[in-house]
This record gives sequence, structure tokens and C-alpha cells, in this order.
Amino acid sequence: MQEPQREFENSKAEDLKSVIPNDDSKEVLGFIKQEISAENIEQEIEETAPKKYKTIMKEIILFIQKHREEIYWIPEKELIVDGKIIRNTNVVHLITHLVRNRKVKPFGFESFAKFLKRKNLPSNFVKNKYLKAKTLYEKPLSWIEY
Repeated sequence: MQEPQREFENSKAEDLKSVIPNDDSKEVLGFIKQEISAENIEQEIEETAPKKYKTIMKEIILFIQKHREEIYWIPEKELIVDGKIIRNTNVVHLITHLVRNRKVKPFGFESFAKFLKRKNLPSNFVKNKYLKAKTLYEKPLSWIEY
């Protein structure tokens, strides 16, 4: 009579093992959650962009996704560049700053801009007039010695 009871106890333990998540299942669940939130962040970026720059925003997101091993964001919208978390950043603000005419740069924009420059982001993606390089269209005066 005791043996069937032991079998029952063992089966309960096995059932509990299947219910209790182990480290592998936590990683899988976290990965799924991260993918869902990454999609939500991408949608939020596209929604906050001005209507006339929607296609450019998609191109910028695709450019960043091409370099996903070097730059990406976590579900809290913080940016990770070269494996280092840049605290108190907001990816939505960083990316939309490229197309909105704002003088004040969001926190962490310097490292974000360095990365984009290093990876040769096409200059036609940057629509913020305060970020564009000033070009001199006049010829230098010939009578001044340089």
C-alpha cells in the first residue's frame, strides 16, 4: 500500500518540476517579452514622428536594426551602444530628434550621434536643421591671404 503512495508522491514532484520554471524557460519568456516590447517601441517611434518623415523614420529604424549587435535598446527604452548601457536615455527621443527641429539635445545624444557617424548614417536621414553641418556656399575672397 505504501508503494502506490510513493509513486503518487513522485508523480507530483515530476508534475511540479514541469510547472516550476527553470532558468532556460525564463530566458525564453524574457526573449519573447523583449521582442514584443521592441515592436511596441518601434511603433511608438513611428507614431511620434512627424507625418512627412514617417518613411525616413522607418529607414532609420532599419539602419539601426542592421547594426543590432552593436546598438539596441532594452524594454525600458534605454540605449545600449557597444555593450554599454547609457542610463536615463529614451530611444524614442533620440531617434525623433534626428528629424525634428529641436535645439536641445536629448540625454545621451552625443554617444548616439558618434555611433551613427561611425556607421555612416546617410545624411539625407537627418532633417533637424540644428544637426546639419553648416556649408559655405561662397567662394573665398581672392584678396585675403589665408
